[in-house]
Amino acid sequence: MHNTGKRYSETAKKVAAGRARKRRQAYEKDQLEKQQLEAQEAQRWEEGARTPNQKKLIMEQKKTEKLRAKKERDQLLAAEEEALGKGGRGKRY
Repeated sequence: MHNTGKRYSETAKKVAAGRARKRRQAYEKDQLEKQQLEAQEAQRWEEGARTPNQKKLIMEQKKTEKLRAKKERDQLLAAEEEALGKGGRGKRY
């Protein structure tokens, strides 16, 4: 009589794949939980932190905008002076 049961070599691959899948799912679940805990902790820190003064923020934004505009004007002026040459007046005929 023949034994019609499955061989170990046939089931070992399936068992190993199933275990690997379970480990991967457990790892992903742990990572998700860690991310959620970190987000909650960050939110608690934000609640306890001082909020910046809106007036100061607006003033800083205006200041940086003015500096950017000044830098842009200086670059345009330098490019224009370079185009005119050393004399600054252009060529005389």
